[in-house]
Amino acid sequence: MPILDRQGHVLIVEDDRSLAMILRAHMVNSGFRTTISHNGEAGLELAEQELPDVIVLDIQLPGMDGLSVTRALRENAETKDIPIILITARSGRDDIVLGLDAGAQDYVIKPFDVVELTARVRSMLKLRNAQLEIEALNDNLEARIQQASKRLELLYSFVRDLNKAQDAERIYDLMIDAVKSISGCKRVSIMVLDRNSNKLSCKRALGIAPEVAKQMCVQSDSGIAGKVFSTGTTMVARAHGAGDNAPGAYQSDTFLSTPLVSTYMVSGSKRLGVLNVTDKPDGEPFSADEIDCICSIADSAAIALHNAEQRSNLSHSLNALLSTVGRLSEYRDEETGLHLERVKEYTHILAMRLGNCPGFSDVVTQRFIEDIYQAAPLHDIGKVGISDDILNKPGALTDEEFQIMKTHTTIGHRTLQLAIEEAGPIPLLELCANIAYCHHERYDGKGYPRGIAGDDIPLSARIIALVDAYDAITSQRCYKKPLPHSEAVEIIKKDAGTHFDPRIVEAFLDVADEFDRIRETKADTEETVRQKAEFVPTM
Repeated sequence: MPILDRQGHVLIVEDDRSLAMILRAHMVNSGFRTTISHNGEAGLELAEQELPDVIVLDIQLPGMDGLSVTRALRENAETKDIPIILITARSGRDDIVLGLDAGAQDYVIKPFDVVELTARVRSMLKLRNAQLEIEALNDNLEARIQQASKRLELLYSFVRDLNKAQDAERIYDLMIDAVKSISGCKRVSIMVLDRNSNKLSCKRALGIAPEVAKQMCVQSDSGIAGKVFSTGTTMVARAHGAGDNAPGAYQSDTFLSTPLVSTYMVSGSKRLGVLNVTDKPDGEPFSADEIDCICSIADSAAIALHNAEQRSNLSHSLNALLSTVGRLSEYRDEETGLHLERVKEYTHILAMRLGNCPGFSDVVTQRFIEDIYQAAPLHDIGKVGISDDILNKPGALTDEEFQIMKTHTTIGHRTLQLAIEEAGPIPLLELCANIAYCHHERYDGKGYPRGIAGDDIPLSARIIALVDAYDAITSQRCYKKPLPHSEAVEIIKKDAGTHFDPRIVEAFLDVADEFDRIRETKADTEETVRQKAEFVPTM
């Protein structure tokens, strides 16, 4: 019942029992619920228990007088706003001022007209009802502001996490969590366009059995999801019952049987899919704020999905390019056909092991492991700038020739830096540049080209230094025979702390058997050597 339509509650505190009964009869006759008390202490306790709408209070009460009751009521947070009408036998200005100062809103002087007092009570009740209405509106407004603030905070967190998401799977998870947090809905589905079949398939779902979600697939122009996708509009529907033909009601997709919001995901002019949200806990239609939030989630996620797709396409293209470019150096020197394949696999195994080692787990992330696996083949890219006479010389190099050979590190670094300056700061390219530049640095500072030592050498280059050395030791060259795996392990172990980072050597020893397995399975054969020989260009 609205506050203004409810029955008012009047508390009468009057020690004159006859007068109290007369007042009560008039109040009841006027439609008020009325309670009586005959002394100050009991009246105060009753007021604190029942919280009446208006109090009619005699000043001259036995024990605790009316002014003391008034002051006590005003000091209590629960009763401080209840209107009080004082009844006084004193007509002096000072007595009236004392009553008003104590917190009363009005007063009547004995003898008084009961009809007049009833009218004053009615007026006070209207003021009280208006006050309660304002308090209720304020409480409701405060609740809505808090709810809106919470939703904004959730949206902010969602967008912040989206910026960190690297792939579509993570973005789908963030969407589900955000929708659930903002709306409380128990069913959410994300349907994305498969451009080969031109169908919308479910990529992630909440509140739908996994086996059902996997089968959810609709044409891009049929059903609720298809219509939302094809028209680029948001559909908001209410729950419907049998025979409900109201506008906006839906009669299919039976798993969506409660109020629904279905909105499209678009980035620029590219439509990606549809976000469906339903099954609110309260069963009520979605509010405008909830719909706006859901649409904001879809809009932000669409941009993130489009960017993730672009990054993935760029990554695939870059990886293919790096793999191709990496082979340029391999085909020009004495190293045999599967050298790069082995280096990639060795690098991957060693990086995986380091990722589980204390001191490296924060740096050797899954992204680092994937990037160094792709970057490994470019460690000797600078050799394309070294002449064949030096690169393929069967014997030992002269000091002058060796100085020229060492420049392959700076040539590779300079070449990749030019690419970075052109394309911008791409982490994978920066990793390639570090490896090309520093993979011949030594842990003791006696390497080249910079002569840096210890942790000043990029971790990626320290890893490749060991991997490249292992493959060189165990592979045949025109100037040497291959050494067995066991001897390679001993050489690397002996060079821990001088040539190699001892922590990386320790990790290598943990996975040395896997290195040996790769060495055997990817050993060069006569066929791989022949294929390389046929490819080698002349300069």
